[in-house]
Parts: sequence; structure tokens; C-alpha cells
Amino acid sequence: HVIGFGCPALLSQPLSVATKPYVTSVVADADFIPRMSGATLVNLLLDVRNFDYRTMAERDVEQALRELQSRFSSPPSSPAAVLSDAANNAKIKSKSKLAFHIDEDDIRTVMGYVHRGLEKVATTTTTTTTATLSSSSLAVDHQAAKADDNTPVYEGEEKKEVPKKMDLVLFPPGECIHFYRDGSGISGTYVPCNFFNEIDIARTMIDDHLISSGYRKIFLNLMRDFHKDDHFSFESKGFDGPK
Repeated sequence: HVIGFGCPALLSQPLSVATKPYVTSVVADADFIPRMSGATLVNLLLDVRNFDYRTMAERDVEQALRELQSRFSSPPSSPAAVLSDAANNAKIKSKSKLAFHIDEDDIRTVMGYVHRGLEKVATTTTTTTTATLSSSSLAVDHQAAKADDNTPVYEGEEKKEVPKKMDLVLFPPGECIHFYRDGSGISGTYVPCNFFNEIDIARTMIDDHLISSGYRKIFLNLMRDFHKDDHFSFESKGFDGPK
């Protein structure tokens, strides 16, 4: 019986199911290798292309400005204190280089720049990505159409269709076990091979594929939870594996 850790997607779904009696694939959380194939990479590019990040980006910038406003800007003065504030302004500015005021007009002005900048970047990125995907689709369709004499294809012809996601044909082999972080520890479950049908974008997607930062750490935390011993180590149990 073969046990693989972080096996790549290399078999069709029927072949993967057929190898269950003698192959087990163990996948650590967001490990990207078992999820990576030509189809998932293309689908990831399409997801990134279609994701509208502008609203979230504007929200983050505005939150940062509000935080600066609350930390460094003085609250509005009462009419009786206006003259006193004006008299003290020169002294405050001379004592602190950080003293400045952010009002609502300033925030609206900055957000206007941010909005226009994001619109420009988004338009440029979308145009470039669409052109690349359309060129790739055109090249594939052009080659496929050569075999069909009844389908004329012209070099440089523009395709107006929006690129569609690709169907997956490759999956990790055998019986698949997925260990994942559940927020308080490590959990594991049997999953079908087509569970890994897209690349999981996460900060740990590369580290999870490595031994020291991925599988060893996952199993160490799993054993500490199982034994209810925060000091459990493989070395103390006589295992001197890769570190």
C-alpha cells in the first residue's frame, strides 16, 4: 500500500477512484500541489480577472484615513474656543511636526484620487488579461478548426466570447485524506478526489506543501491535540524524522 503526502494531480477521476485499494493521498490544509493542473491555473486566472477588488480597496483606504483622523486630528472646537485654538495653533505646530488636521473634505479628496486610480488600473488590467485569454482561445480554436474544412478561420480574428472556466481532468490519486486547521486545532476527514478542484488561495498554500512547515507541523499539532500534551514531540517518542 502506498501513502503519499502532497501528491500532485496526475490521474483522471475514474483512475483515481480505481487506485483507492492501494493508494492513499494525504493533503495538508491549503497545499497547492494536489490542486494544481492546467485547468485550475486557468480557472484561477479567470477568478482573479473577474474579482472586483475596488470596493474593498476603497474601504481599506477610507478606514486608514479615519484611523489617522481619530488619532491625530483634534475634535471640532466650540465657538468660544475658536479664538483660543487659533492663538495656540502656532505654538502647537512649532512643538510637534506630527500635528495636522484631517477633515471630511480631505478624506473626500483623497478618496476621489483613489477611486480614479483604481478605475484606471482595473481597466488596464482587464483589457490586458482579456486580450491574453482571447489570444490563447483563438489559437486553440484555430488549430482545432484546421481539421474541419467547413469551418473557416482567419488569422488575427477577434473572439468576442468571454473565456469560460475549464473542466478538470486531473486529480490526486487514491483515497484522499484532508487535514485542515479548524480554528482551534487540526481536524481530518476522508474526501473524494474531486474535492481538490480549485487552488485554495491562502498564506500557507506553499508552506503547507513542505515537510517542516507543512506536514510535520500539521501532524505535530494533531498529536498534541490527540494526547492532550502541549509538549509532545516526535523525538521524545523515538521518531527522528525530517525536520
